[in-house]
Amino acid sequence: MLYSQPLATRFGTDLIAHIESGKWTHFDIAVAWVRASGIAHLAPSLIKFLQDGNQLNVIVGIDLDNTTKEGLEALLRLQSYGTVSLHIHHNEAGTIFHPKLYLFRNHINAALIVGSNNVTEAGLFRNTEAGLEITANIGDDVILSALNALGAWSDTSLGLAKALNSAFLGELVTNGYVKDEATVRAETAARKAAAKPKSGVTKKLFGTLSISAPAHKSSATSAPVTTASSGTAKKKAVNLQSNTKLSHTSPAGQVLLMRVRKARGTQIQIPLAVMATPFFTGASQVLSVASSVTRGIHATHAARAGAGANPNTLKLEMPETSSMADPVARFERNSSGVQYEVYDSSSPQGKAIMKALQIGRTTSPPLTFLTVPNSPASSTWWRFI
Repeated sequence: MLYSQPLATRFGTDLIAHIESGKWTHFDIAVAWVRASGIAHLAPSLIKFLQDGNQLNVIVGIDLDNTTKEGLEALLRLQSYGTVSLHIHHNEAGTIFHPKLYLFRNHINAALIVGSNNVTEAGLFRNTEAGLEITANIGDDVILSALNALGAWSDTSLGLAKALNSAFLGELVTNGYVKDEATVRAETAARKAAAKPKSGVTKKLFGTLSISAPAHKSSATSAPVTTASSGTAKKKAVNLQSNTKLSHTSPAGQVLLMRVRKARGTQIQIPLAVMATPFFTGASQVLSVASSVTRGIHATHAARAGAGANPNTLKLEMPETSSMADPVARFERNSSGVQYEVYDSSSPQGKAIMKALQIGRTTSPPLTFLTVPNSPASSTWWRFI
């Protein structure tokens, strides 16, 4: 599997699914950077993983001031829940420890992921990242090579790797190898300010796309993806226009992928079951990333319905779909509301979204849902990532 973040996959979401799958007894991580923001997303799942008697091995780099004191402290706290091996890898000659390798294994099978994602919130959810997952027998050459690499990176005989404990973390901080996150943020801001042209900000030459991370699992309100009862969905749809504020039950940072169906012209329909989820709570409009235009979501009724009847679907104008034969959309909820991008399924972006939707149909339980399961060609498809 290819992880294409954040368009069609979010690495952190899939990583958590692996940790919680119950299939693996060992989880090995080797990354350049770890921050508290990344561990906070993974910690609830890792704690359960360790409490079930499984083993976690982590190798971390400390180059370029990106791994922080708080990130390493968060790793050390995991040791109280089970078997955790922690190592720091650093070369005083100046070469950077820069791998991003994740290996899940048991005594029969393994899943190896190699990519660009660090264990930071940005790396797990927000940055544009790529990773390739390979599943194989535990004795496969590629898995053995990965295990050999992990063994070499954590080998303490040359002094390039050191076991991490509280005392050694204190030495790292005292000697300036690791800084606290407040210091790192302040230094980063200062570097950016110094890099700006003296005359001020010049004309922006590229587009702007806001990407948010989801709330930590321990505090997030999940958006159910099961089909809601028609009564619940209709009630939410009727109240759609009367509640325009973001609700605390509508977690920012969630992403909805959808294969949309055009009703007439450039009007697309949003199933009531989707509108009934917390993702759309309080949202009566969405922002087009392409045009920066806000478009309203409106209720529609069956032609034969009388005045005051409940809507049977929701409609949204998407002018971008005018030349698209089979549009797919990506909706993202951030602190400002809901934004969307839409692509034809034959485009590179559309193919990535459609692939994620197709994969979601094959999982157990399924992650992708259809309005008419027996008629996929004429259905709206949707999946939260």
